[in-house]
Amino acid sequence: MFLLEAFHWTQLLQPQFYIENGGLWLLLFIVFAETGLFVGFFLPGDSLLFVAGMFAHKFDNGEPGLAHQFLKLVGLGNVQNQWLDLLVLVALISVCGILGNIVGYWTGRKVGPAMYHWRDRFFFKKKYLHEAHDFYEKHGGLAVIGARF
Repeated sequence: MFLLEAFHWTQLLQPQFYIENGGLWLLLFIVFAETGLFVGFFLPGDSLLFVAGMFAHKFDNGEPGLAHQFLKLVGLGNVQNQWLDLLVLVALISVCGILGNIVGYWTGRKVGPAMYHWRDRFFFKKKYLHEAHDFYEKHGGLAVIGARF
């Protein structure tokens, strides 16, 4: 009961909430979900990475930071180096982002062609697929690269 009283839905919009309550593993899942799963579009991606960088080495209360959770897991928990912590965090986030992109590509490759046979619905219309296809045919790789920024 105390947890429900202490929680307010607006905390979900604050990146620090995810870092403090979920730690490294929730951060890595969010990076993966944002790039690889359809449900990740509402997650606080860029601002979450900024806050993660702030807490890579130490939390506000002096406890070891996010990277320490991984270093402890691989037997390097006694190493205290802020540059190593940042490097580990960047590497882990990069791997999760790449894996998420691979899953997203694979999902699109498997599900995409079948979508042309789906019935039109309120949010889904075949017209949108054809418009998107024409857009990517016209603008190609520049649109894919530019969309990341």
